[in-house]
Amino acid sequence: MTVPTQTMTPEQAAVHLRTLAAVRATCSELLAHPDALTSFDVHPAKIPDVVDTVLALITRDYPTPSAVPPHSRWRHFEVSPPGAADPRPVPRLTPLIAAWREAGADDIEVVRRLVDLFVVSVLVDAGAGDAWTYRADGEPVGPGGPYVRSEGLALASLDWFARGGLSSDPSGAPHRVDADALQRLAVAELEAAFQVSAENPLVGAAGRTELLRRLGAVCVAHPRFFAGTTAAGGPARPGNMVDFLLTHPTTTHDAASGRPTVIHVSALWEVVMDGISGIWPATRTAVAGTSLGDVWPSTAMAAIRAADPTSAGLPAEAAPLVAFHKLSQWLTYSLMEPIALLGVRFAGVDGMTGLAEYRNGGLLVDMGVITLKPDVRARFAEGQLPRFAVHDDAVVEWRALTVAILDKVGEAVRKSLGMSGEELPLVKVLEAGTWKAGREIAAKLRPKTKGPPIEIISDGTVF
Repeated sequence: MTVPTQTMTPEQAAVHLRTLAAVRATCSELLAHPDALTSFDVHPAKIPDVVDTVLALITRDYPTPSAVPPHSRWRHFEVSPPGAADPRPVPRLTPLIAAWREAGADDIEVVRRLVDLFVVSVLVDAGAGDAWTYRADGEPVGPGGPYVRSEGLALASLDWFARGGLSSDPSGAPHRVDADALQRLAVAELEAAFQVSAENPLVGAAGRTELLRRLGAVCVAHPRFFAGTTAAGGPARPGNMVDFLLTHPTTTHDAASGRPTVIHVSALWEVVMDGISGIWPATRTAVAGTSLGDVWPSTAMAAIRAADPTSAGLPAEAAPLVAFHKLSQWLTYSLMEPIALLGVRFAGVDGMTGLAEYRNGGLLVDMGVITLKPDVRARFAEGQLPRFAVHDDAVVEWRALTVAILDKVGEAVRKSLGMSGEELPLVKVLEAGTWKAGREIAAKLRPKTKGPPIEIISDGTVF
């Protein structure tokens, strides 16, 4: 590791901890110092088992590794009914897109609408809990029952959007998400859209509602990103970021046609972090008066920094912090796919990391790559799943180790297949194997809940 020549100011540290580079750096730091961990033991010899599992899923599910799609919210919109004999994707977005085009929407407006949908759907994609289920509009319940967890949340948000529930003009312009509708949103509306009842509880319904209200507020507060062009018209909306990205100074255009060809991930990250980050609760970690979002203190990191205070060049108040930006990265990954319909590709994707969430993390626990230390596991009765608050050291370490180990899994998978990072980026390794394997193994080990091996006390805004 390069030793910084000087310590950052608190203001510089706040900027740094909101970057993608900070996620990989801080998470890798914890993996590099396993003796400092307070909650987990790491077993690197088990990583090849995870790699073999991912390779087996690629062989099982794709004709060639090059056919693996990116890990994106789009996959959840196409999920087949639970237990369906035919597991092929259901193209639920295709008829919507066709109808929009038939009604006269141009390519940019089609993508604006998809971005509207994807932003809301990702932001409500925190842990739903073990009891919540969703019955999709117009679909019979599959042989495996109603939809649950991420897929259920995706279809609930899609149905809500398709009914015009997120537009301030549901009769004239139903298929958009705008600031006016978001800021007026009531908890009861979200609960109705997600079929919440006493018998069908959803974790964090109030937190999700407040998150969407704040999304409406930031759309108004940041016209540079969300007001759109004259051509876009209408109220502030998330989808208007498309106009910002297409005209960004770093966006490359074809010399002959003038059409955009390459958007750098940093431009999209600018929108997500500078435009959307205001949605996060004010109680989140802050440095120099700046709320950092999905960044958390770690006892282990504090010990690492105390042993070598100059190692990261961070001031004391920032030294113990570990960055994740899970929902922000999930949103960034997810938005790339609909925006790519405009014929652009994204550069700089290798700067992004794996996602610190319970499917990837659960896989590593279930396969024994990381295990709770005996004294931590002993806090819970035999047969009881460990349960922690999201800010607990155990969860911070679990998430950090997940991010760092996913890098190693991705590298090993590519090496085994003889593919480069450009040919099989980490976002495809997540889709092809780690997220899917985490889900499938959880279903086998815990068939009643299909949940992760560690439970999170969630407010609906993190996982």
